[in-house]
Amino acid sequence: SVPTDPKLERVFLSHDEDNSGFMDHVELQAALNELGVRVSPNELSSIINTVDANSDGKLSLAEFASIFGAAKLRVIFTEIDVDMSGQISVAELQGALSKLGYKLPESTIKKILKKVDKDTSGEVDFDEFKEFFKYVPATSLALLAKSWAESVSVDCGSDLAPPTVSPDVPWHYAVLGGIGGVASRTLTAPLEKVKLAAQTGAGGVSILKELRSTHAALGLRGLFAGNGANCLRVFPYAGIVTLCYLSFLTLTPADNDLDPMEPVYRGSCAAAAGILGQLATYPIDVVRARLTVSPEKYSGVYDCFKSVAKEGGRRALYKGLTPTVFAVAPFLAFQMSTADALKSLCADKDVEVTTPIMMGIGGTAGIVAQTFVYPLDVLRRRMQVQGGGSAANVNVISDSTWTAMRQVVQREGARSLFAGIGATYMKVFPAVAIAMTTTKELIGYSKRNWE
Repeated sequence: SVPTDPKLERVFLSHDEDNSGFMDHVELQAALNELGVRVSPNELSSIINTVDANSDGKLSLAEFASIFGAAKLRVIFTEIDVDMSGQISVAELQGALSKLGYKLPESTIKKILKKVDKDTSGEVDFDEFKEFFKYVPATSLALLAKSWAESVSVDCGSDLAPPTVSPDVPWHYAVLGGIGGVASRTLTAPLEKVKLAAQTGAGGVSILKELRSTHAALGLRGLFAGNGANCLRVFPYAGIVTLCYLSFLTLTPADNDLDPMEPVYRGSCAAAAGILGQLATYPIDVVRARLTVSPEKYSGVYDCFKSVAKEGGRRALYKGLTPTVFAVAPFLAFQMSTADALKSLCADKDVEVTTPIMMGIGGTAGIVAQTFVYPLDVLRRRMQVQGGGSAANVNVISDSTWTAMRQVVQREGARSLFAGIGATYMKVFPAVAIAMTTTKELIGYSKRNWE
């Protein structure tokens, strides 16, 4: 029989709820959770199949104990120790994790290794390796690599990214990204109203005056005019961007080192994700802009869709798409790159990225990105709401992005391309901060409890 560790025996007995002397899938999952091991359903099935001698789908105490065997750990240790020195070095661990899809920088690998290296020699021998993974199922290198990579809090830089850049991106990250986007948009909806009025109206707009006049005329509901359509568009858009960004990132050499190419990798992935998100959700954005600027003209989202299509055909639902793509792609690229650089800087300085720090990083990244792309954002809003009754939009008569920009500058001056930037800063800082922080926290929770 296999000698049984007292702790393993106690865990087995406490989770053998029917006292049958065997564990099924559900009981095994609960037992591994108590031992601090998170496995997917596929990994759980693989563990059972590896040691289930009679293939009945259940494990006896001996079979349960055998998945933690030192012999299996020795095989995996040897697989990582490519130079057969009896020690696992930083380079060997980095190579092993890289082959499994975990692209982590040397600084992070050193932190992971330090977690196991009890004698602080800079390398890990088998005794240290065995002690650290004593209660991790030693059924495959992939499972141990996952446990090792998650043994320290590793922040890969992005507001959207999980604690480690896993080779697989779960589909539910799209839902979590959508929730983050909706939370951000709803909490900043009154400021969105002011921003759009400043971008599309004639003359200067006072932030407080606009808020007061809207509240006086339409009540509290008026400050959130168009937020339903806003959320209908933001949820799928933010979800698509989240999922696409993470998926694209796994195809690049991006890690977390501050080097010249890192912003290029992350910025390119963010831009591509933003373009796909816009193509999928742009008509909703046009309707949202109309409802926000002129809520009294429409009875709801569907009525606005019909009215816009009736005015200019289906093409009207994509009016302003070109400047939108030109604005959104660099906005997300600057936003992600700035956030990643700030978070990497925190990591290099050993500063923990707490929720308040994450809010500050997100807000700063939003301000930097918005400054670079603001003129295109103003132009696309004017093109979207043209025909919606706003006074300033009579100056935008061309469907060509660059012709329309020249017309605005000629008639109102270059300064008009930055109309409402103060209100936009007031909206963008909390909006990006809330979206980044909410999505990051939700993905972190997901990894701790669902994956």
